[in-house]
Amino acid sequence: MTWFQPQVTIQNAEIDGQTVDGTFVFGSDIRVGFEVRTQEFFQSEGVLPVAASTILDWFAEQTDVDGDGLRQELSFDVGAGIHAITLDFKGYTGSPHQWGDSGAGGTPTDATGEDLHAQMAVFDRYLNAARIDSTNPAILEVGEYSTEGRYGPLQVVPENPDVMFDSTQQSSLYDGSVTWVETVDLQQTIDGSKQTFG
Repeated sequence: MTWFQPQVTIQNAEIDGQTVDGTFVFGSDIRVGFEVRTQEFFQSEGVLPVAASTILDWFAEQTDVDGDGLRQELSFDVGAGIHAITLDFKGYTGSPHQWGDSGAGGTPTDATGEDLHAQMAVFDRYLNAARIDSTNPAILEVGEYSTEGRYGPLQVVPENPDVMFDSTQQSSLYDGSVTWVETVDLQQTIDGSKQTFG
């Protein structure tokens, strides 16, 4: 697969009296980080450690397996945790990469080709004007998680989006960072169950 710029589409944003989908192409100085945050089924406090200890004791009695110490943990992978992709990027005045709903710029819903302040404001507006959750996830395409890739795009929600301009250091650049957390698309699930049971 040929590498192309990561992009995210934020759907159903209510901006300037209209409902729009904005696509943001991250084209400059990109850093991509893939992360899986695992979550323990048994925790270190409360009643569950007692249960875990009891199960370990029973398991040791039933098998020849015995631990070497008191601090061994019983674990089950029940699918808990988070799959997240962090995009660090730079934007710049005059960037030709699509930054909104049309790719033409000059409107409250698109800042393609405009100055950095317009780009920052439009991105911020989409993040604030769309309910981005499991009923309306954003669509992230990055590397093999894309239309052209082997896995397909990801349905995501943003975590701690941040864009920053430092006038003492830069005149036409700004820095951005967003962690996109993969989510279930409940709307697809609900629509599918209606077709199955309706």
